[in-house]
Amino acid sequence: MTDERVTVHGERGCSVVRLHGEVDHGNAELVERDVLTATRAAAGVVIDLTGVTFLDSAGLRCLDQLVTAFRTRQAPVLVVAPDGGAVRGTLDLIGFLPDLLAGTLDEALAELTR
Repeated sequence: MTDERVTVHGERGCSVVRLHGEVDHGNAELVERDVLTATRAAAGVVIDLTGVTFLDSAGLRCLDQLVTAFRTRQAPVLVVAPDGGAVRGTLDLIGFLPDLLAGTLDEALAELTR
């Protein structure tokens, strides 16, 4: 991958995508490209936003496009955004689908591997 903001590893049969730092207009397209490239063959995906410190409208659009891409190819996807965090507050404010959110990575993996 070309951006240190994105790491991907396998866990419990899913691809776990961890985003770090800011996801904004300056890097959202690169983040999206890197995630889609790294998860091309994923059967299930968890996008972990625990390490994200800032998410602007471009970051939100990136997240929406990623979720749409995974759902289109019928790969289950969940987004980890800890309760009480700034990113979770932003997702709640914009009405991000609650059924796609998990508070922890363990919760998301348990849900996807049922």
